[in-house]
Order: sequence, then C-alpha cells, then structure tokens
Amino acid sequence: MNELTCIWHEKSELGEGPVWHETEQALYWVDITQSKLHRFRFDREGNTYKHSWHFPGEISSVVPAAKGGLFATFATGVFHISLNNRKVTPVQLLEDDNTENRFNDGCCDTQGNYWFGSMNKSQSEESGSFYRLDKNGSLNHLLELGQCTITNGPTFSLDGKYIYFTNTLTKTIFKGCLNRDNEVSNIRPFIIFDEHNGHPDGMCLDTEGFLWVCHYGAGKVSRFNLQGECVRTIDLPVPNITKCTFGGKTLNTLFITTAINGMPKEEQANFPLSGGLFSIDVEQQGFVYPPCTIRR
Repeated sequence: MNELTCIWHEKSELGEGPVWHETEQALYWVDITQSKLHRFRFDREGNTYKHSWHFPGEISSVVPAAKGGLFATFATGVFHISLNNRKVTPVQLLEDDNTENRFNDGCCDTQGNYWFGSMNKSQSEESGSFYRLDKNGSLNHLLELGQCTITNGPTFSLDGKYIYFTNTLTKTIFKGCLNRDNEVSNIRPFIIFDEHNGHPDGMCLDTEGFLWVCHYGAGKVSRFNLQGECVRTIDLPVPNITKCTFGGKTLNTLFITTAINGMPKEEQANFPLSGGLFSIDVEQQGFVYPPCTIRR
C-alpha cells in the first residue's frame, strides 16, 4: 500500500465531486465556491498533467457524458459542458424560485441516470432535495428521500440494487433498495456519526460493497462493512474531507478532495495542505459507473 500523497496542492475553497473518467484515464473534480473544474491525468511514464477551467455558476458535480463532454450541476440545475469550445448548454433548470438553494453532490448510477441533490446556502433551512434525471430526459423529484439542509451522495452498489445518501447536518447516512424502475424503498439509517467523527460528506463503494465515507471536520476517510461497522480509517493531515472515489489504471487508487471552507487563517496555517487533492493506493478495488446517457 502506498503512502497518502497530496498530488495537487490546489488550495480549493470547497474541493468536491471527484469522478474517474475511464475513457480519458483522468480524474475530474471541482471547487464549488470558486466555480472551477479541474482535471488530473497521468500517462504510462508517470508524468502528470493538470488543467483547470472556470465556469461561472457554482459548479458542484460532474459526470462523463456518453456522447462526449460532461454533464454538471450548477447552482441553477443541470448543464452540458463541452471542453473543446468551453460551451455550457442548459439541460434542466431547477429550483429557480429558490435563490437560497444551490446544487451540491451528484453521481451517475449503473443505468446512466444522473442523481443529485440541492442544499440551503446558509445551512439553516431543510430546503434541500434529491433529484434523478433519467436517461430518457424525465426529471424525478425524490420526495421519498426526504428533505435535508445539506444533501450528499447519493452513491450506488455495483449491482445497482442499493442506494446510499446522506443528510449531512443530522450526521446520518441512509440506505435504500432500488428496483429496475429506480423506485426507492426500505429506506433506513445505515450509519450515524457521533460527536467525535465530524459530519459525513461524500462517499463511494468498492467491489466488495463496503462504503468509504469522508469525515468533514474530522480529518479522515472510513471504510464501513455491510453491517455499517467501521473496519478501516485513513487519517489525513487536513480537517475538512469532502469526497472520495476510486480510479487509476487498476481502479485501486482512492482519490480524496478536501476544503478550506470555513477555516480561519490561523487554522489554515496549521493545516497547510487543506484544499488539496490527495491519493492513496489501497488493497481494495473500486468500479466506474457508466457514462451518463440523459438526452439533451
């Protein structure tokens, strides 16, 4: 197992949303508050390439699009990004009547649908909701997942039978069952963080079905088994851990985003790598969801 390494000392205000692009062999991730999109790529010789773009509008998550480019959530909904010409095209505008909300985390499922959540900017109202934009272009407001102040996740098991999503302020990760029509049932609390573990943020699954969860405010990533028991912890030299995903040639590299958001200057000085992108090779292997196939 390799050592934990800060592979990009970007100092992101709110680093988030890492996703592995299998075709490009590259990692994409975002800085929400600075509205930046980043790409990290390395070749067979181990050379690394970093590229960044600024797209106004609080870009918060991205997923590869089956027909090229990326789908992304911004503060006002879902857009398509073409990096060749920097064109941003609206796909689905949402919550335009609620200026106190923005969109947050998102993920493509095993069928090519895009799931994502909104959140209250001031973190004071339970105005956040989860949505699913289906590959046929239809939008579903997932009221059965409840309303949250800060939504995170969702993520999905390799067989597509289970969904995990987070109500961050209540420190609760939920698990639900998914059928072939993407209907969610049997939702129940799966993991509840205590006062020593910070707040659950972004997460991903490995091929064994174990859940890797980022601890915002507690400086670590934990791996939980199928019973919700912590079986491993990776400590990071920064407090605010936002999301993790598997990638790399063999899909056993865990990429981890972090944030400076909310840290006083004195605390930033004590944790100088805050906002950086980290990686570590682990024994477990992850998997890649298929590209998003929603119509546009």
